[in-house]
Amino acid sequence: MDSFKMGIAKYFHRATPATSHRATTAPSPLGIWPLFASNAILSALSIITLALISSTVAWLLEQKHNVHSYEIAWPATSFQLNVLPKNVWGDQGYESNGAAGYGFLVGIFGMITAWRLRRAGRPLKSLTVLLVLQIGAILFTLSAFIFVFIVTYKTMGQYIREPIAANNVGTDYAEYKWTPETWMKAVLDLPLADQGKRDQINTRVTNMVAWRWMLLPLFIVDCLAFSVTVAAWLRLRKCTTTRSSSADAIEK
Repeated sequence: MDSFKMGIAKYFHRATPATSHRATTAPSPLGIWPLFASNAILSALSIITLALISSTVAWLLEQKHNVHSYEIAWPATSFQLNVLPKNVWGDQGYESNGAAGYGFLVGIFGMITAWRLRRAGRPLKSLTVLLVLQIGAILFTLSAFIFVFIVTYKTMGQYIREPIAANNVGTDYAEYKWTPETWMKAVLDLPLADQGKRDQINTRVTNMVAWRWMLLPLFIVDCLAFSVTVAAWLRLRKCTTTRSSSADAIEK
């Protein structure tokens, strides 16, 4: 009988610390929310950038296929100018769109991972995958930011010359290479006959400038989300290591 009681006492003596330790090493929901919030902000900024780029592309296609040309009213003469030049860059829009789309997907994956960690008592493989994806997002957004600004500033300061435009009515303006933003800014410098069209172009140019600059906060949030994920990964790894060490000590 005495040996049976001693066995019961030893069992509870060994079981109680392990249970207590598991309770203290479970991930705190408060520690998971920064991970969720940073990825939610990343997704939100990405959606805004995607919306600006998509609306710009849709408007440019509408101008090209439905409007075709703008009437330019010079003091001596008037003529029609095709809505887009012959040499126009489009790669910066595609790359920016890709960076924003990738950031949106990474943000969604990060929020799902954070929600799963809320109920898990150990690091998930998806957290390591998230780290890799966020490194990709940082590099992707940084390369898009650099490329867009180099191309934009390389084509700034150009203007549409009246003799070339007037003598090539019906054909795309062939001088220089442009981005949609710098071309439309040059169009605004011309005496457009339709004031409503001028106002519309001015609004679209503002959108183009906005999505170009949106790449900067997108890059900053990429870095922030990555930092939060690293902190969460290290914290959960430390908890797991501590728990394993305690379990080994108890067994001994």
